[in-house]
Amino acid sequence: MDDHSWMYRDSPQGLRRMNYCNGVQGFINFATSIPRNFTAGGIRCPCRKCQNKKYLHSDVVMMHLLYKGFMENYRCWYAHREVFVRNKRMRERVVRSTSSANNVHEATNDNTNTYKNMVMDAIRMNQGNVSQCPIVEEEPNADAARFFDLLKDSDEPLWDGYTNHNKLSVVAQVFTIKSDHGLSEAGYDKIIEWARSILPEGNRLKENFYVVKSMMKPLSLGY
Repeated sequence: MDDHSWMYRDSPQGLRRMNYCNGVQGFINFATSIPRNFTAGGIRCPCRKCQNKKYLHSDVVMMHLLYKGFMENYRCWYAHREVFVRNKRMRERVVRSTSSANNVHEATNDNTNTYKNMVMDAIRMNQGNVSQCPIVEEEPNADAARFFDLLKDSDEPLWDGYTNHNKLSVVAQVFTIKSDHGLSEAGYDKIIEWARSILPEGNRLKENFYVVKSMMKPLSLGY
């Protein structure tokens, strides 16, 4: 069993240390690397409130752990089959994912989401200190809520059943086109209006530049 002491270390001034944020990502990587951990598309949530009694999407589990912390006495992730993992190579990869910010995106989950990683990097950099990341009140403050809205957007398809792009990836790419070609805000809005008219009904493309700029503000991309 690996040393999971990072799970319960106190954190000053209401901030979680960097190794806690990395550790949560490592836990998610570990839990989602084992197919038998899934029930109805979710994994058990070991936060202080759910206590492994609920199956939730992995992104929701991550948010719960960042908001609320782990349930007591869960240093061995027995409900996520840690004791059954014997493959040395897999375990080494999981350990790397929990020990270093530089390695966190190299860990077990092969379905890397570039835009989710971008949001996680921004969370770590928030408040101008790479050794800390914000968290864990019973209810997130406004800044934290915006970050976690972006996390959800990074995993939500542009429309149901479509897998090539998510809500965040489309916005980021169109923003890049606007910047590269010097489009005005009015020009951006016209393109989006046209795109929405030809996309399937119920698509989640944001309607105009003002809404998108507000959505992307936590990432400080300078658009």
